[in-house]
Amino acid sequence: MQISDEARQKFEELFAANNCDCLKAMVEQSCCSSSLVFDLVKLEASDKAVSINGVNVLMDDEAKEKAAMISITVNNGELAIKDESSCGCGCGSDCGSGCGC
Repeated sequence: MQISDEARQKFEELFAANNCDCLKAMVEQSCCSSSLVFDLVKLEASDKAVSINGVNVLMDDEAKEKAAMISITVNNGELAIKDESSCGCGCGSDCGSGCGC
């Protein structure tokens, strides 16, 4: 996972506004695949978060694998998540050139 400097600033604002200090990434199953979902959380003493560009991120091994190709940036003032492993057709998997999920 990559987090841009602009996205880090947005997360800092969100953490302050929501009394949180960490981004939690989880894998959630859908009808045709699995995808990452994110939540803002407050770290507990037993949590082992990683710091990505100064943002605490909490994720298990499955989420780490899914997040390997994720970049979080800011687009038009809003956080934007780009999944480099997705073909862009909404299926969340590598569909090849035909994008026939």
